[in-house]
Amino acid sequence: MAEPLIRMQNIRKSYGRVQALVDANFHVNEKEIVGLLGDNGAGKSTLIKVLSGAVPLTSGDIFIRGKKVNLRSTSDAIAHGIETIYQDSALVTQLSIARNLF
Repeated sequence: MAEPLIRMQNIRKSYGRVQALVDANFHVNEKEIVGLLGDNGAGKSTLIKVLSGAVPLTSGDIFIRGKKVNLRSTSDAIAHGIETIYQDSALVTQLSIARNLF
C-alpha cells in the first residue's frame, strides 16, 4: 500500500497543564477527501493548527509523502502544500495582507 499523503503520528499538544491532544493519529491518502468530526473541545481545531504550522506540536511526528517534516510556521506548511482556511476571521501574522484576504 502507498504511503499516505499526510500522516500525523502520536501528536501531543499541551498548553501548560491542559492536554489538548494526546497521541492523536491522522492520515489522508492521495485523492481522498476526509472529514474531521468530533465534540466541542475534542481537539479538531488544535490538530489542524498543528498541521498548518500555526501552533507548534509538543511531541509526535508529521510526514508528508512519507518524508518527516518540521512545521515551525504557516510558511513551512505552505511550502509543503498545506493551506488552511479558518472559519473565524483571525489573521495569520506570517502572511501578507493579500494572502490573508485570499
